[in-house]
Amino acid sequence: MEQTLSKLKNLEDFIQRYGEDSFVSRTISKMLSYKIQKYEEEIKTLNKELKKFEQTHKKESSVFFREFNEGLLGDEMDFVEWSSLYRMHNRLLERRNTLEGKI
Repeated sequence: MEQTLSKLKNLEDFIQRYGEDSFVSRTISKMLSYKIQKYEEEIKTLNKELKKFEQTHKKESSVFFREFNEGLLGDEMDFVEWSSLYRMHNRLLERRNTLEGKI
């Protein structure tokens, strides 16, 4: 991670010193778009899985997750899996939003 941050700092210094570079700008935009697209694909897959649980248990995932964390539900394997999928979904949303500059 330190190498990546160091390289980003070098790019920042370069742009501040010499101005915008269209090649670098396009490359960064393409990299961000690619990563955002990959997160979107993973989120879409997880949404499908979450919908199955929601339909089976007739409950929204956010409601389930709150109740599960409050200890109002059992420790059935189904609930553990649902909880894990919901956490992964939220992590991916956060990462995507960060890359999009929404956080």
